[in-house]
Amino acid sequence: MQRSARSIQRVLVAPDSLKETCHADVASVAIERGVLECLPGVAVDRCPMADGGEGTLDALVSGLGLQVHVRRVSGPRADRRAVEARLGIALDRRLAVVELAEASGLHLIEPADRDPWKTGTGGTGAMLQTSLDLLEASADQRPQVLLAVGGSGTVDGGIGALSMLGVRFRADGAWLTPPLVGADLLRIDAIECPSAIRDAWRDVDLRIAVDVTNPLLGTTGAARVFGPQKGADRAGVERLESGLARWATVLAGEFGEDLVQQAAVAEGSGAAGGIGFGLRVVLGAILESGFDVVARSINLEASVEASDLVITSEGCLDTQSTMGKVPGRLLELGEKYGVPVMIVPGRVGDLSDHDRSRFAGIVSLESVCGREDAMARPSHALRAATERLLMPLVEGL
Repeated sequence: MQRSARSIQRVLVAPDSLKETCHADVASVAIERGVLECLPGVAVDRCPMADGGEGTLDALVSGLGLQVHVRRVSGPRADRRAVEARLGIALDRRLAVVELAEASGLHLIEPADRDPWKTGTGGTGAMLQTSLDLLEASADQRPQVLLAVGGSGTVDGGIGALSMLGVRFRADGAWLTPPLVGADLLRIDAIECPSAIRDAWRDVDLRIAVDVTNPLLGTTGAARVFGPQKGADRAGVERLESGLARWATVLAGEFGEDLVQQAAVAEGSGAAGGIGFGLRVVLGAILESGFDVVARSINLEASVEASDLVITSEGCLDTQSTMGKVPGRLLELGEKYGVPVMIVPGRVGDLSDHDRSRFAGIVSLESVCGREDAMARPSHALRAATERLLMPLVEGL
């Protein structure tokens, strides 16, 4: 699918954020500069992307014209240190967008303090409650709350968020004080969800935008895949796995085994430490591809179809990149319309030869500038990597 430089008239620059290094909008500007350096005169469409992870709120604030509200809520750590988190509200107050990473993100925790046994989604629950309070119902349309769940520093199955929404959790005969954290998964033996809470969320279309397809439990589940990324050691991963299994058992006793089993194996139920699983069972949330949510709002498919080349980026290009994330979904659109897709990731991890061959070109920032320089000067690294990426096209003139 490689094309000559002469045939490229329009380039779509659609990067995801580079986790903890560079926002998608900043990345798109840097890549655009690299494109214009190599291919002066081409039309460049900048389209910062997100797939349910960090940057989803920004993408939808821009794409849908949302108003940004800021609230001070508990952060992800068990010490409950407060953080300032944003959410977006539509002008007609029919849609609220909450990004989990704003209150419960991994970037809010110092690397030495990262341990999902001690973190939870309580702050996200507070933001969800705020969104519910800000929305207005209408006779012909249910208000919608969209929760984008990527980038979390938690593996708590959603108990932290639920505890801040008014769901009560019991352990050893006593009701636990919210917000709960990952360690509480192995303690809880019962829950109580007041009817007023269920009624309030029954009148809302609650959707969870996920950026991965992993289930709740097992070798590809929330604890074993994402626990180590959030600071859990091997023993910690197994404790979290047991805790999530216990949480599922508690919910099965309250809501029925069939519902819980279906929720546990649903695609994306293991995203962000399993929060989608908990919210689906208790509040009836619907899990949805975060990429699809953003792509619809900005009419991405039409932009890909109108382009001659797509260039994207993300922090690490690996097997997960083709499991619902921006690079993989752009590849699918590119293949649909015969448009080549190139990528300038921060680094390249475990990627199959087949998936590698689907990209028209791959140049990592690390290979151009080295890891430290790439993280210190991501815009410079993105521009340099883009220029190296496009050099074969220029040399072919």
